[in-house]
Amino acid sequence: MKIINPNRHLRRILAIAVCSTLCSFHSLAHADLGSNLALSGGADGSSKGGGTSYGNVVDGDLSSYWQPNGTSGERIGVKNFYGTFNTVIIRELNAVTTSWRLENHDTGEVLASGSSLGSERVISGFGDQQMYKVNLVIESANSAPQIAEFEIYNDSGSGSSSSSSSSSSSNSSSSSSSFSSSSSSSSSSSTPGTPGMVLSCQEANTVRGFASMGGGTTGGAGGDVVTVSTGTQLEDALSNKGSNPLTIYVNGTITPGNSSGSKFDIKDMDDVSIIGVGNNALFDGIGIKIWRANNVIVRNVTMRYVRIGDKDHITIDGPSSNVWIDHNTFYNSLDVDKDYYDELVSGKNNIDNITISYNILRDSWKTSLWGSSDGDDSHRRVTFWGNHWENANSRLPLFRFGEGHVVNNFYDGVLSTGINSRMGATIRIEGNVFENAQNPIVSFYSSDIGYWDVQDNIFNNVTWQSGDGVTAGPNVQSTVSYTPPYGYNRLPASDAKAHVLANAGADVISNCVAP
Repeated sequence: MKIINPNRHLRRILAIAVCSTLCSFHSLAHADLGSNLALSGGADGSSKGGGTSYGNVVDGDLSSYWQPNGTSGERIGVKNFYGTFNTVIIRELNAVTTSWRLENHDTGEVLASGSSLGSERVISGFGDQQMYKVNLVIESANSAPQIAEFEIYNDSGSGSSSSSSSSSSSNSSSSSSSFSSSSSSSSSSSTPGTPGMVLSCQEANTVRGFASMGGGTTGGAGGDVVTVSTGTQLEDALSNKGSNPLTIYVNGTITPGNSSGSKFDIKDMDDVSIIGVGNNALFDGIGIKIWRANNVIVRNVTMRYVRIGDKDHITIDGPSSNVWIDHNTFYNSLDVDKDYYDELVSGKNNIDNITISYNILRDSWKTSLWGSSDGDDSHRRVTFWGNHWENANSRLPLFRFGEGHVVNNFYDGVLSTGINSRMGATIRIEGNVFENAQNPIVSFYSSDIGYWDVQDNIFNNVTWQSGDGVTAGPNVQSTVSYTPPYGYNRLPASDAKAHVLANAGADVISNCVAP
């Protein structure tokens, strides 16, 4: 369990964005951007000398360069002393870098990431940032890279309100594969959108919560792109994935009848996105299993009535990390026995950095299970953000061990139990609305209870019934103090219902993820 002092946490708040294709990578002259702010940062022995030198990098001199000894995990940084910047220019002489990221030196939060650097990589689209020092991290390279320029600017024409884009081509993904991680104050005074209004594409493509950590979640961004309309085509696309990231657009109804297997395995592979086209992507009776896979995204699809394979709509099995399940619609039926179907979205074993955001999860007996049994003691970390849980019996979610964050969700029609924290799990529950609900927060049915930190929730027409464990109500109080290890914005609970109704579910963001 990770308990964080919220006051210390707030002092480290930043506005961070993880970018790929939507970040502007284009050619700009120095004069267009003003002065290079890195030159005012003072001496830094690891990366920047005095005056115009960054260690071995002299500003404006492409014959000088910084070159590390290795090809992975190497970093160079420049101090900024909290000046505002929104554009970074990197120039690499030998074009050997294959994976990189920009990050906040103090917190490790990621601003941007990508593959190659090249002779001039201009990175923007992550908004106005303030931090003590920004690092360029070489995650991988074919040989030791030669970084000739590392410059930061405040471009008045590319501030935080701007939206930048890149053109798509046959071997690169479009705006749907460009994502940013939100990181700012947990105070409700700074919000992720206007209540009742649909998120902008920039906001909708923001990865919030745990999936923004660990380098962020970008899925198939910047890699190969394919469009499928049948299950066999989807299977072929997954089985033929090479080393490049892969974005699969689904434009059609996927059924057991047009598939050869009982589920779609995203297994033993990384960097995959499955994204629905318009409102045309329906998985009817067959689901997806994400297993031993990292950096995976599923967005803008509808899934229903799954009774084959693992019997979940989406199963995440470990070891897996950085999975984003966003803006989908999942439903079964309550007009059947409670064991007829299994969960909608669930995870088990060693998984981490998961975000479940802006989905509709409805008409389900067993809805969202995290930890398959009381013996499944992996330390999972999952964020549930902006979801609409509707007409469901239980497991909204059921959470064993680890850390959870349930923020700005709308619960309408909880028939038995809602959030069920078990086996020492710690869950921060804030800014949510519970309506027409029985036992919205409990710790039931395990030998060890779980815990909750409750802040600013609304309970309308709620009943509390004693059961096999502990209920949070009727006088709902926190049983632990817990702050998630990332910065974030949220709405006050009074605005959450309208916000969720306007934004949750498939087809809401179709224009933001179009191929």
